[in-house]
Amino acid sequence: APAAGCMLAMASDYRIMASPTSSSGVDNDERRGGGVGTIGLNETLFGIAAPPWLGQLMIRTIGFRKAEEALALGKLFSPEEALHLGLVDKIVPNDLVLDRCQDTAAYWAKIPAQARVASKMLARKEYIDDLILKRELDNQHFCAFIQNDAVQAGLGAYLDSLRNK
Repeated sequence: APAAGCMLAMASDYRIMASPTSSSGVDNDERRGGGVGTIGLNETLFGIAAPPWLGQLMIRTIGFRKAEEALALGKLFSPEEALHLGLVDKIVPNDLVLDRCQDTAAYWAKIPAQARVASKMLARKEYIDDLILKRELDNQHFCAFIQNDAVQAGLGAYLDSLRNK
């Protein structure tokens, strides 16, 4: 669920992503039998578009052109690519993620909450106001889009491909 993780990450104050290796240099992906962890909004790969508010959040996070391309292609980013784009703030060895997240949260918690929230609002108020203003229209647009026969057929084909894995 890279898109769900991406959404949660973009809504967070600080984003830490696991690297494919442990602190001892062991390649965790080979041990798990999977690929390198990725992050992104890949909805277009199975026939839908990200909801407008989520697309706008990606634009605000990584910039217009990179977000436009990523959204159109359903691009998923490796940890290194995500760091370079600003989609994540730090990459740490897989086995240290929890410790680094706890350390980072403790550091942020030392900042007086009222000042931290006021500072966040300076950067985010315009986006939040726009989100509230367009919420109903965005919901209507997304619901109409998702109920389109061609979109439903694409989603069905994607679900079938998952069943056949």
